[in-house]
Order: sequence, then structure tokens, then C-alpha cells
Amino acid sequence: MTPSSQQLNAQLYDQLNQKVEHYFQLAEAFFKRNYPRPEVVLSARRSKVAGSANCSHWRLRFNQHFYQQQPEQFLAQTVPHEVAHLICHAEFGRVAPHGKQWQAVMQTVFNCPPQRTHSFDTTAVSGQQFDYRCGCQQHKLSIRRHNKVLRGAQYACRRCGELLKPHG
Repeated sequence: MTPSSQQLNAQLYDQLNQKVEHYFQLAEAFFKRNYPRPEVVLSARRSKVAGSANCSHWRLRFNQHFYQQQPEQFLAQTVPHEVAHLICHAEFGRVAPHGKQWQAVMQTVFNCPPQRTHSFDTTAVSGQQFDYRCGCQQHKLSIRRHNKVLRGAQYACRRCGELLKPHG
């Protein structure tokens, strides 16, 4: 008997909450203080973002697609990354998102490499892309950037500096 998608989602959510709790307990032991637990959201929104921390609302949002694709990697990298943002906010106030305080929490408190970006395959959530060209290469622009171009925005190639033009 295979589990229903509702049972699978409940199991994923439970594992996610356990991992969030684990990292909060590590931070509490290190800083010798208690922290309120955040709201944890497992989002089905199709986004390239693996997770996000909202410090003002004390909320963690995690991407269900990436979590389901590589659960072990997700729990080992994305969860501590986002929890570290909340801990930094609680300990140091407003600091650079991936600055020295965040890096120290990742390394010293969580014993995790302080990686700013994830390496999950984003092709399934990329959305529509549009071809543009410059003097040296072809570029792919998201629908958001393409619509901005249609409204008058301009983008330049970082390599040659030429403005990007629609191709085709």
C-alpha cells in the first residue's frame, strides 16, 4: 500500500519541523537562551527559492518541490540556512543576510558550510524564458524581465556591455 499524497505531505512536514527544532535546540545550547519557535510553511508555490526566513513575522517558508526531490540534502542545507537567519536576527538585530554573523552561526553553532545559494535543479520550476542577444552571446530572460523590457526597461550584457535585444 502506497501512502497518499496527504500522508506523504504530513510526513514531510513532520520531518521538516523536527529538523527546525533540532537547529533551534543547538542555538539555544550555544547562546544559552530560549527562542520562540517560528511558523513553518511548506509551500507548493513554484519558485526557484529553496527557503526563506521572514524575521519580522518569525516565519520560515520552505519549497516543497525541492524538499521532495532531495530530502536529505534539503534538510542538511536549506533548513539550517534559514534557521540561521532567524537566530542572527534574534542575537544581532539587523545584519547583512549572509554576513559574518550568519556565517558564524552556520559554522560554529550548526557545524554547516555557510553556502549562500542552493544547488537544486531549477529546470522544473523555471517558467517561460525568452531569447535575447547581445554582441557576444545569447541570453535567457525570465517572463518578469521580458515584461519589464516591453515596458521600457533595458538590460546590458555583463561581458560586452551591449544592450540586450529580443532574438527571433
